[in-house]
Amino acid sequence: MILLWFILASLIGGSGSSLVKFSVNNFPTITLVVVRALLSLLIFFPFLKTIRISIFDKNFKKLILANIFFAGNWIFFAFGIKNTSVIVGQLSYVPTALIVAFLGYLFLRERLKNEEIIGLVLTIVGMLVIVYGSIRSQDVLSFGTPLGNLLVFLGLISWSFYIVASKRISNIYSPSIITFYNFAVAFVIGLFLLPLDLLFGNINSIKISPESILGLVSLALFSSVLFFYLYQLLIKLTSAFTASLVLYPVTILASFLGIIFFNEELTLSLFFGAVIVVGGVIFATYKQFSKKIIKLKNGSLSNYR
Repeated sequence: MILLWFILASLIGGSGSSLVKFSVNNFPTITLVVVRALLSLLIFFPFLKTIRISIFDKNFKKLILANIFFAGNWIFFAFGIKNTSVIVGQLSYVPTALIVAFLGYLFLRERLKNEEIIGLVLTIVGMLVIVYGSIRSQDVLSFGTPLGNLLVFLGLISWSFYIVASKRISNIYSPSIITFYNFAVAFVIGLFLLPLDLLFGNINSIKISPESILGLVSLALFSSVLFFYLYQLLIKLTSAFTASLVLYPVTILASFLGIIFFNEELTLSLFFGAVIVVGGVIFATYKQFSKKIIKLKNGSLSNYR
């Protein structure tokens, strides 16, 4: 069953960046985050057995902290993808496993392995190639703009913190509870920021059409409810590292969709930078990935099925 959840999360997640890109062209960014969170709550609520959690629970603050990082990822990525390509936007999330390992080193005193250090250096070099390309070209259809890529990078940092925080509470709260509160906190934070859309007149840029509504509903149903529930399920059943491997097939599918639907270009320089990034991540994680596969084959995860 774990492999099935992994494949489903990969297929659903691959459409996420394209749906966000399409939706931010039809709705103001903060408005999009608020409506996306609200629709996700409405879709997810009927399937919940309970949402009652005591605010005096010693772990409640950890849950809300994870939810805040989740909301930060949504907000930063939505602002960033508007000014960069789907290819670069999704590629930026490939080093998630390395960032998570680095955060573990900084805050949890976890030891960084030699291959992780080398992989991190290679990944940084690859990202610098992409950053240089974005500064030089300023092309939203390939490298993206520096501002867009910076915002996406902040989304990556928020997402990495979210994974670390989620793993610490995944044995305390069910995936459905964590997912529900993700949407609830994103909705509340979005409401506080909503006046920014009104202040800058962005609210007038709303484009209502059957296509934009369908895109928004699909974003909430597939890329929000289903994907993030499956992702939380993978974290609970395996590990934060294994769950982060979903981003490999997601990036490949997202790149194809970016080229097909947004006429994006995979230039030679961008391809070179992408190869270095992916190569660095693979170099850093292949040993751990091999161990997970061996354990899976030996049935060590059978009690989760």
